[in-house]
Parts: sequence; structure tokens; C-alpha cells
Amino acid sequence: MVKKLNKKYILTFLIILVIITALISPLDYIEGTLSAFILYAKNVLPALFPFIFFNKLLTMIGSASELSALLKKPLAKVYHAPAITGYVVVMSIFCGYPIGSKLTRDLYDNGAIGKQSCLIISVLSNVCGPIFIIGTISSMLGSTLSGYIIYLSHILSAFINAFIYRPKNKELDTNYNLSTTYDDILSKSMIDSIISIAVVGGYIAIMSFIITLVDKIYLTNLITTTLEHIGIDSEVTKSVWYGLFEMTRGLANLSKCNLNATSSIPIATFLVTFGGACIALQSLNYTAKCGVTLPKYLCAKLSQAIIATAISIIFAIVLF
Repeated sequence: MVKKLNKKYILTFLIILVIITALISPLDYIEGTLSAFILYAKNVLPALFPFIFFNKLLTMIGSASELSALLKKPLAKVYHAPAITGYVVVMSIFCGYPIGSKLTRDLYDNGAIGKQSCLIISVLSNVCGPIFIIGTISSMLGSTLSGYIIYLSHILSAFINAFIYRPKNKELDTNYNLSTTYDDILSKSMIDSIISIAVVGGYIAIMSFIITLVDKIYLTNLITTTLEHIGIDSEVTKSVWYGLFEMTRGLANLSKCNLNATSSIPIATFLVTFGGACIALQSLNYTAKCGVTLPKYLCAKLSQAIIATAISIIFAIVLF
């Protein structure tokens, strides 16, 4: 009880401190949050919203499970994952963050999977969408080939990384079937998609607020100046630092660094694959109650990011 109270008081103090700090120079925080919404509207919304909508349609008409049938046996054999995993993986590969986490939570709540399966499904399905990587990031870096390299490295790393986290034994499959309904599917899909995309935008805005905060207290300057002494460009450091909070902001900053492809591709791959605090909060919002704790999540994403970066370095050296 005392520990809970202490956590409550500490959290209350930190929140009040953040509010007071923002009130000292509110225009800077307003500008930072506005720029985040512009970045979100320009790069995230068009890349994610249509896929969320059509994913919901596929789920509601019961076609998603059929589309993923080919993955059932290999996923069960290699990763000891339940049959329904194929559905989550396919939808995640098409739609990207945070669809995999949302679907995992839905399956857990409906009794389709247990906690043992939630981690392996989360590791396999916690990926970024192709439109964002091949479309948005390619545009940022000025090379379509860069986007394909990043996406391929990112997806391959998910399957390689999942082998590390697979359970020793496979859980027994349930008789759960994805429900099929044709009642007002367009409006229901639209409403669910709008709510999901709004949540994503909210997290991006909050992360931008925090980035502005760490800039104002000179923490960003301290880190960039320190690393500059050992030869790391301050703008590159700032891009990675921002990306650890919110990957889109970090990638946008990286695009201004004028790096060659063999340098920009691995950095971008790491940021996209790790996802940053923004993606972590979105994902854990769904999977925290499924047994996927913050330490487990961070370990899985860090190992995946390292694997993806190594793969991207090889591709970048060979193709550029």
C-alpha cells in the first residue's frame, strides 16, 4: 500500500512539474504539438488509416482467417504459435503498428489465446506497415530503393527475432472462430478505424510535447554536445534521440542530415524497428494485460532492431 502511494505521489509530482514547465513558455509547446500534428497528418494518417479500415472490413466479413491459412502450419512448427497467429501476422504486415497489438488483445479477451501465446504473437506482429516505410520513409530519404531495403530488413528481423522468444511448448488451440457479420459493416469499420487512428495521433502529439520539454531543459543539447566530442554529428544524434521518443520525428530530422545511403538506411531501419516510446505506449496499451510487460517488450524490440540494422547494413553495402 505504501509503495502504491509513493508511486502515486511521485507520478503526481512529475505531471505537475511538466505542466508548470510548459506554462513558463507555452508558445513553444503549442508550436511543437502543432508541428507533430502536421507531421502526423502528412506522413502517418494517409499511410495508416486506409489499411486500418480495410483490415477491419476483412475481419468483420470473416475473410482474414482464410487469407492467413497458409501460415498456420509453419508458424506452429517453427514458433510454437497457435493457428490464429497467421491472421494477426498477415494483418500486421499489411497495416503496421499498432494493429498487431490490438488484434492480440482482442484474441486474448475472447479466449482464443493464453498469455503464453501473447508474447510470441506480439513479437511476430509488432511491425511497421509497408506504405509508411516504402512510401513515406522513401520520400524522406529521397530513394525508393532505401524504403524497400528498410522494409525487407524490418520484416525479416521480426521472423528471425521471434525464434529467440518462442515458447518451449505450443498451447492447445481453442475452437475459437473469427466472427462474421454483414450488419452495417461500413459504418462500424469506419468508426473503429477513426478511433484507432485518433489514438495514434494523440500519442504522437504527447511525444512531441515531451521532446519539446527535453529540449527546453537542455537535455538534448547535453547529449548531442557530449557525443560530438567523440566525432558523432550532433544532428544525427538528435535524430536518433528524437526517434527514441517518436520515430516519425526522428526520421524527419534524419532526412535533413545529408547522409549517404549506407549511413542513413541502417539508422532509419533501427528507428523504425525499435519504434520508440510512442509505439511502445500504443502497443502496451493493448498487450499489458496479456502478460507482455515493459521489460519483455523493450528486450524484444531492441533485439529485433539490432537484427534489422545488421541486415540493412549488408543490403545497403551491396546495393549502393
